[in-house]
Parts: sequence; structure tokens; C-alpha cells
Amino acid sequence: MSGFLERTFQLSKGVGPFRERDLWARGVETWAQFEAAAEQGPVMSVRLDAETRARIDEAKAALARGDVAQLASLVPPKEHWRLYPHFVEQAAFFDIEADGEHVPTVVGIMDRHGVASFRRGHSLAQLPARLAESAIWVTFNGAVFDVPALQKAFEGQPFPTPAAHVDLRFLVRRTGLKGGLKGVEEALNLHRPAHLKGVKGLDAIHLWRLWNDHRDVKALRVLVEYNLYDAVNLRAVLEWCMWRLADQAAWQLERRPVFERGEVLYDVSKLVLALP
Repeated sequence: MSGFLERTFQLSKGVGPFRERDLWARGVETWAQFEAAAEQGPVMSVRLDAETRARIDEAKAALARGDVAQLASLVPPKEHWRLYPHFVEQAAFFDIEADGEHVPTVVGIMDRHGVASFRRGHSLAQLPARLAESAIWVTFNGAVFDVPALQKAFEGQPFPTPAAHVDLRFLVRRTGLKGGLKGVEEALNLHRPAHLKGVKGLDAIHLWRLWNDHRDVKALRVLVEYNLYDAVNLRAVLEWCMWRLADQAAWQLERRPVFERGEVLYDVSKLVLALP
């Protein structure tokens, strides 16, 4: 799914969203088109053109060697979503549930290894190592809640930092959609099984207490499945947003289908049925 990063001109301090959109409107949509136009004369200014071409050369070299961290340092954080199409295998989609004190109870993750669930008192200590394997983290409101909660939970211990963190709460707003993850899922027809309909954060706290205090296996299974659906659906939401933003910018790109959950949801079911 190449072509997204090569349309990024916010690589130097003098080029922001407005100037970038102006370049696109003038028919300068890609790095190659910018370089060709700059050969004919100043595109923005002599200074800005030189700085932008230097940053483009850096980005090209980083992209060629697969250096996600270097690319993330060149691209503004709010544009880190543009890295994802080039490094799909480097992405980890995850979501946490927490008790009333914001202490993580269950964490669901989907990455190149598949789906996994980590829970307090059982396997949560293994989570940092799993997250460290992915350079790009994708969450919904994770910059505000999930990541700070995990950092506090592992305070005093090594905890990874991703090269790029895409928080879909903010990206979704740019597409025109509103609401939380569940509302976005419904708008995109990412429906959940009937027994998970209406389950929300407060229910997750109650389900954890039923498991933690009374060893209610049914409650644990509902909680883990609910949490894993949060994680799995993030990929479809991200890819929908990605193509929506491309359409808004009128980019001419070969269209690819949005992530299909089918096989992964089968893996979710197997994982849930194997609990505890």
C-alpha cells in the first residue's frame, strides 16, 4: 500500500498542512513531482525547496532501509498514520481494560503474530516484551488513557516506547466521523456478536470483579472477547480512515480493500474458549 508517505511534505519546519495542501492543489503531489518541479525553478522558495529536498532524500533513504524510527522523526506525530501502509507488519493494535483505579486488568493485542490477551495476575508481565516487537502502536484514545495507564502499571520497570503511535480517536475526527469506538464501528458496519452488544467500559469493570473475586469463567470470557474485539476492529477503522483521507485529498491511488476480520475473529473465538 505504498504512495501515502511519498505525498508527505511536512518534513521541514516551513511546510505545514496549509502549504502541503497548496502543493497538492498545484499538481505537486509526490516527492518525485516536487523534485521535477524544483528543477524548473522555485516551487515554494529557494530556501524551503532546498530544505524540503534534503528531507525528502533522508526520508527516501530511511524508507529504503525500513527505518521506521527515522521516518517518524521526520514526519509530524499527527501524520504518523501515513507510515502504516508502508509498514503494516510493524503495527500492533491494542486496547486495555482497567478497574476503577485505572489499573490495567486485561489487554488485548493484534499484531503480526496474531491475537493475544494478557491479564493481571496471570500474563500481564509479558506484555511489554510483546509490544516492544512493534514499531507502530495503534489505539483509540490510547495517548490519553491506555499508554499512560500501562506506563504507570509498569513504573520502575523497562517499558517500550514505539517509533510511532497512531491514536485513532483524533484521526477519526479528521474524516468527519464522531463518537467513541463503538459508534465508529457501527457507522462502518463492524458489528459485534449479540452477547457483546451494549457492553461498555463500566461493564468491563464489573466483569473483571466477577472473575477476580468469584472466578466466574463466563465473565472472564466475555471480558476478554469484548476487549479483543476492540483491538481487532482498530485495524479496519485505521484502514478506512486512511482511504477516507486519501479521498478527501483527491489522491490517485490504487484502491485496496480494508482489512477483513473473518479469520482473526475465528482465532479470537478459539482463544476465548480456551480460557482460563
